[in-house]
This record gives sequence, structure tokens and C-alpha cells, in this order.
Amino acid sequence: MPRNKKITERVFADIAETRVRKAAYEKFLKIDDDLGLQVSEFQSAMKDHYRELMSKCEDNIQSLAILEEIIIQIRCTDSIVMDKELRLSINKTGGRDYIYARTTFYRRDKEINDIRVLVGKAEEYGNNINELINIPEFRDLAILLLQKAMNKEIESNINSLKSISNYEKV
Repeated sequence: MPRNKKITERVFADIAETRVRKAAYEKFLKIDDDLGLQVSEFQSAMKDHYRELMSKCEDNIQSLAILEEIIIQIRCTDSIVMDKELRLSINKTGGRDYIYARTTFYRRDKEINDIRVLVGKAEEYGNNINELINIPEFRDLAILLLQKAMNKEIESNINSLKSISNYEKV
């Protein structure tokens, strides 16, 4: 997942800091320390200049990363993508079987490019996911629940963007 990796390709989203990962430029500056390397006066001056330039564009990089995330997420809500990428699974919790739906969805702080939602209990719908995925009413329910979860994530990212860049056009 996703079968079409091109849909989740990104640039700035892999550079900017997230809740679970330091910014790539911070990691870059720490390499000398991590490896126990001596830093010359000239190299130190270059790193200081790098930090100075980064501090001037850090908010823009963070905004670009959030914009990329939103754009990718909107791509994932497309009905063509949803139709091709929809998967069902059954998980047992507390002695009951629950049916989950998942599809391609990008979030910068997650390793797996999917989103999952609980659709219902297997005792209500049956446990043959190969049949369930082909029943239009069940498929529509799964897609509706996924779209709601996706829209919630997109809205959260739009709010994050507004707080960083004063973006108000949405």
C-alpha cells in the first residue's frame, strides 16, 4: 500500500520537522557531533551561515510541507484512488471480529501511507471480506467512513497551515 507510490511522492514533507521526527536540516548539522568529527573554524562558520539561512526559511519549509501533505491527502480522496486502493481486513478484539477498511493516505508523522477506519462487526456483516468488498452498499459505507476520517485529517492540517502562514483562502 499504496500500489501507486507516485501519489504519495513529496519534497518538503520529508525535510520539515514533525511531532515524531527532527527536521532533516537539524540532523544534517549534527552529523559531525554524531560521528565525533572535529569541526574546523571554517566549517563552523559555514554551519553558522547555514543555520542563519535556515532560520529565515524554516517557516516557509514547514508551510510547504503542510501544503504537500494536504495536496497528497486531497489526491487520496479522489474516487478513482479510493476505488483502486480500498482494502478490508478483520481484526479480533475482545473476542469479537471487527471489519476495518483502509486506503492510501499520507500523514507526515506516520510510517505507513494509509488510513484505517472501523466499519462494523463481522457478526453484523459476515466475515468474508472478499465478498463484502464487492457489495455496493458495504463498499459505499466503507468509503464514506474513510472519507470522513480523511476530511478530518485534512481540516486539521489546514488549521496547522493557518497557524504557521496566516493562510486564509480555504
